[in-house]
Amino acid sequence: MTGTLINTATILAGSLLGLMLGSRLQEKTKTTVLNTVSLVVLYLGIETAAKGNNLVAILLGLVLGSVIGEALQLEEHLNHLGQAIEKKLKASQGRFATGFVTATLLFCVGPMAILGSLQDGLRQGYNILLTKATLDGLSSVALSASLGIGVSFSACSVLIYQGILTLLASCLGNLATAEVVASLSGAGGILIIGIGFNMLGLTKIKTANLLPGLILAPLITLLF
Repeated sequence: MTGTLINTATILAGSLLGLMLGSRLQEKTKTTVLNTVSLVVLYLGIETAAKGNNLVAILLGLVLGSVIGEALQLEEHLNHLGQAIEKKLKASQGRFATGFVTATLLFCVGPMAILGSLQDGLRQGYNILLTKATLDGLSSVALSASLGIGVSFSACSVLIYQGILTLLASCLGNLATAEVVASLSGAGGILIIGIGFNMLGLTKIKTANLLPGLILAPLITLLF
C-alpha cells in the first residue's frame, strides 16, 4: 500500500497548489492549461491503447461493459456523488462534480494504476506507482486550477481503488499473465482517450459507464 499512499499524498498536495494558483490565473489561462492537460491525456491514451494485442477481447469487454455500466448508471451515480459532496461543502461555481469525476476517472482508469497496484500487491516494489504519483501530482495542479476543489477529493477514490487492487493482487497474482495485463492496458487506454475528448469539450462520452469493461476485457482474455 506504500505506493498508493504516496500517490494519494501527491494528488492532495498538487490540488492544494492548483487551488492557490487558480485564484491568481485569468479564466483564459485556466482554459489553456486545461486544454494542454487534455492533449497530454489523449497522447497517454493512444500510447496505452496500442499496448492491447487482443482486440476481440477488448472490443467485447468494452461493449458488454458499456451495457452493464448503462444499466447500473455508473456515470450518473458518480456525478450525483460529486454533487452531494459539493452541496454539503457549498463549493462555489458548481464545478465540484466535474472536477471530482474527471480527476477520479483520469487517475483510476489508467493502466499504471492497475499495473502499479499489481506490482505493489505482489511485493515487487512500487516504482510504477511512484511514477504515476508524480504524473498525478502535476496533473492535479493543472486540473484543480481549472476545475476547483473537486479534484482533491479524487484522492479518496485513488486510495480506495488502488488499495482494493493491491489487496486483490496479493491474493490473485498468479492470474496476471502478460496477455491479461495487455488487455487491461488496451481497454484502459481507450477509456483515457474518451476522457481526453471530453476534457476538450469535443464529445460527451459517458466513460464511467465503460468501467466494467476493465474487468471483462482481461476476463475474456483469460477464459479464451
